[in-house]
Amino acid sequence: MKKHLLATAALALLASNAALAAGTASIHLNGSDFIQSGTVTNTSAAGINITKIVYDLGTQAAGIAVWELFNSTGTHSNFLGGSSLTHYSTETFAGLSTASGSTFSFAGLDIDLIVTVIPPVADSLTLGLPSSLANASMTVFFSDGSSGSASLVKQLWQVDQDLRIGAAVPEPGTYALMGMGLGIVGWLARRRKTMA
Repeated sequence: MKKHLLATAALALLASNAALAAGTASIHLNGSDFIQSGTVTNTSAAGINITKIVYDLGTQAAGIAVWELFNSTGTHSNFLGGSSLTHYSTETFAGLSTASGSTFSFAGLDIDLIVTVIPPVADSLTLGLPSSLANASMTVFFSDGSSGSASLVKQLWQVDQDLRIGAAVPEPGTYALMGMGLGIVGWLARRRKTMA
């Protein structure tokens, strides 16, 4: 009976630890390049790779940043006004296999400022307003099925930004499993103490 309970507790703890071991990453955006280039470093546990990165400037509005077609190696989507084929808000780097401890670098993005959404007009000569990144974020997807997002700080384009993608929030069932495992281990320890 004792061995059965210990095995159950060990399995519950292992399951909860596996669920908590979701992907993590650190991001650096180069302000000297107007946040158009940067790096994403995989800080996950060994065996968890980065599979996709989405650099999204978010909901389009006057005064919000937008990408202009240039030399990026990603996939462009969410075009300005739905009809303009020169400016877009979402850059996706897919098909990645960036291992733990490795870094993915990107460049070639070209940032402009939306003047109006309808009609779609962007200004490539004006530096961004302090709120032009208000809707921007980066999302990183991992091979273990987890993902995480971080919003860019609302600041000018020419300021470095360092973001952190933390482990995904575990499901409530994970906490229940962990609690059950810890409870059984505690109960066994107490029972062993009283029997001694």
